[in-house]
Amino acid sequence: MLEQLYPIIGQIVVYLFFIILIATIVIAMLALYYFKTGDSPTPNVLLSGLLVLEGFVKAFFRLAGLDDSIIDKVAIQLQNKISSRQFNAHPPTEKAIFFPQCLRSIDCIAKLSPEGIQCVHCDRCEIGAAKKILEEQGYTVFIVPGSSFIKRMIMKYAPKAIVGIGCATEIKGGMELCHRFNVPPSA
Repeated sequence: MLEQLYPIIGQIVVYLFFIILIATIVIAMLALYYFKTGDSPTPNVLLSGLLVLEGFVKAFFRLAGLDDSIIDKVAIQLQNKISSRQFNAHPPTEKAIFFPQCLRSIDCIAKLSPEGIQCVHCDRCEIGAAKKILEEQGYTVFIVPGSSFIKRMIMKYAPKAIVGIGCATEIKGGMELCHRFNVPPSA
């Protein structure tokens, strides 16, 4: 009985392999097209495909001699495009902005607190000036000391929208976190 199942299981595995391979190639081509043109007829489908098949699509890019960081950039651009209407519906007073600590001066004298790194406006970097302007406009501004910090601040302050500043990997992770909390992100 079990021996009769082996060919069926083998066929299913082969079919799944080819389905994943074809889906990977299609998503990779759509991502490359979006990267070159900034246009996608189905941004939600493309973003979902990138999230589900990310490892395969990046491997395909590397195999084709392409820069796989394009995938992260495309995912960020698509997420911005998809959430822009919802993001723009909120005033600055309902938005939080997260700066990465890597933008601080190497000579930064700011202190760490439960609310993040507290800028003392020492003029050694641009964060202090930007923070002051943004807070005057009503934004809540944080300097992030670590990855779990953003989740804690979302839970504590419940912002209606979030602006993330950072490298592509950090932004992508932050956008996924925002999605889990149903908060529209922008980067």
